[in-house]
Formats: sequence, C-alpha cells, structure tokens
Amino acid sequence: MSSVFNPEVLTLQQGGAKGVGIRMDNDFVKSRAPIATMLRVSYIFLNCFMPFYTVGGWSWTTFGQVMLMGVSESLALAVLFSLSHNFEHSDRDPTHVQNQKSGETVEPVCWFKSQVETSCTYGGFISGCFTGGLNFQVEHHLFPRMSSGWYPYIAPTVRKICKKHGVRYAYYPWVWQNLISTVSYIHQAGTGVHWEVQPLSGRA
Repeated sequence: MSSVFNPEVLTLQQGGAKGVGIRMDNDFVKSRAPIATMLRVSYIFLNCFMPFYTVGGWSWTTFGQVMLMGVSESLALAVLFSLSHNFEHSDRDPTHVQNQKSGETVEPVCWFKSQVETSCTYGGFISGCFTGGLNFQVEHHLFPRMSSGWYPYIAPTVRKICKKHGVRYAYYPWVWQNLISTVSYIHQAGTGVHWEVQPLSGRA
C-alpha cells in the first residue's frame, strides 16, 4: 500500500535520487508527471475503489483480495529483480579492478563491462513475454532505451561480443537455475563466504 499511495510515484520526484544529488525536476520529467499521475489515479480507482463499490461497501473479503493482489504483484517483481542482480560470482564492486592478492585498486572498469557483470539474463523469448523483458537484464542495462521486444534478437550477439572481449556474461537457460544461483549467493553472502571470480562453466 505504501507504493500504491506513494506521492513520489505521482510526481516522479524520487527521494532516493534526490538523496544522492540527482535532480529529477528537468523538463522531460515534468512533462510526464501528469501522465504518471493519471495512470496512478486510474490504478487506485480501478483496483482499490471499484472492488468495494462493486460489492456495495466495505468487506473484509474484498479488502483481503485487494491486499492479496498487491502482495502477489510485489513478490513477483521483487523475485524477478533479485534474480537479475544477485547471483553467484556477480561483481559487487564493479567500479575498479582489484589485485586478487593485495586488494589494491589496479584500474577503473569500463562502464559497459560493469553493466554486464552486475546483472544476468535467463530464458529467452517466452520468458520475455511473461516478464516484459525483465529476464534480459544485461541487454536492458546496455540498451535501456531499446524496446524490450528486441532483446531476444540481440542477446546472442551480445553474448558473443562479451566472450570475445573477456567480459563475464551470466546466462541461465532456465529461470529455476537462476533462482538456485540467487539463493546460493544469498546464503554465501549471509554466512560471510567469499569466492574468487571464475568463468561460468557452460555459459558465455
């Protein structure tokens, strides 16, 4: 409910961005704020008000159904995003290349390289239809303004180029493989277990 009624969603003035000095009051954002407001008000009306109006007033059953829908949506998105950014051998400090023995900074990392090595892709076209392209997170990070409909077509080429230049591209043919890797990563992070970055066997 905090997301549904969050005023930041209506104005697009995100507190997190302001906190790190990113200004969200440019003309592009301002021109789209009314559209964002209209969409959010429509969502609230259709999904939070109309169910109660349809049944003729307050109902705990209806309230439970509305909350169940919200929880389901939230968990679905949270799991999808966690899969895309938390997996075994993911680079958690992509800003610099460090010496494995001394830990000293060696050189800065290419922006494109860091985008690939801090995200992963799973599945293919069908998964993209179910997730709106969220499964092609590597491609999304590299080409954020490209329509997600093109991601299944460019992904094989992106993998080939990454392999050619020695960039670690994490690809999981099935979502459950990515889920297992994510759970393993969370376990290792929680227990303080560290690993050396090594190529992913069987993947580009």
